[in-house]
This record gives sequence, structure tokens and C-alpha cells, in this order.
Amino acid sequence: MENVSPFQLAEQGKEEYGKGNYAAAADLFAQAAQAYASLQDELNAAEMKNNQSVALLQAGKAKEALEAADGTEIIFQQAGDLKRQGIAVSNRAAALEGLKKVDEALAEYERAADLLEQAGEGDMHSIVRKAAANLNLKRGRITAAQMDVYDSLRLVEKPNLTQRILKFLRRIGFIK
Repeated sequence: MENVSPFQLAEQGKEEYGKGNYAAAADLFAQAAQAYASLQDELNAAEMKNNQSVALLQAGKAKEALEAADGTEIIFQQAGDLKRQGIAVSNRAAALEGLKKVDEALAEYERAADLLEQAGEGDMHSIVRKAAANLNLKRGRITAAQMDVYDSLRLVEKPNLTQRILKFLRRIGFIK
């Protein structure tokens, strides 16, 4: 495995993830992160740590997912990469949700949505807002969930049929 490049490790991780082998994917992403770090490529190392976090979360290991994403937001912030910073915060929120730390997760989803909006990432912003809406709905916060859903519609770039209908109903005042 010594002659395997970080890129190859990342690609193998993506393949394993695609097959549903999340633990194997997480391990490959961790190896890729370590390999990128040894090349002093901090951005790609942070990207791989985020991929590792997502795979660990899919494997049901929320605590490890949170640990894997730790520190990646700062690397992206220092690079001025709002999109990846927003994704890192969103991954952190998902891990916190997996740990049943709902208030912390909601706060992180809010931060992630703001960062993704600043980055001009309407569709990703929408996904994060939907996750927050789902969490608010589970807690019985109907109004907050509605606000998250409406906000998720605001920036979506290619709305599906349901989203277009909701936008129309909101525009004509049928729903508030």
C-alpha cells in the first residue's frame, strides 16, 4: 500500500462508500487524509477527514464522525472556502444530531446554512435547512420547522415539482 497515492485512496474510499461499505470507506478516507497531511496538503487532508466523518456517520459511529470532522472547519475558513467550511459545519451538525445533542445540532445547522448561503450554494443550503426542519419537527417545534422549510425553498436553484407548488402557494398567500 506504500505506493498508493492519496488520490487513489480517496477514489477507493468513494467506491467503498458507493457500495455501502461505510467502515471500509472511512478507513480509506482516513488513510488519504494522513497521506495528504504528510504532503502538507491541508485542504485535501481536511476534505478527506470530512469524507471520513460522513462515512462514519453512515456506519452508525456518530462520536467518531464528530472527532473526524474536528478542526476541518478552521482549515477551510483560513483558506476562505465558504462552501467547504459550510459543509464541514453541516457534517458536525449531523454528527451532533446522531449523538442526540439536538440544540447543538440545530445551532450548527443554522451556521452551516448561513455559510452556504454566503457561498451561493442554494441547493446545499436547502438540504441543510431541511435537516434542521426535520429536527425541529421531531421536537414538536412546528413553526420553526415551517420556517426552515420555507427558507430551504428560497435559494434552491432547481426546485422539484413539490417545491415549485409550495413556492407558488406561499407567493399567493395560501400558506404563511
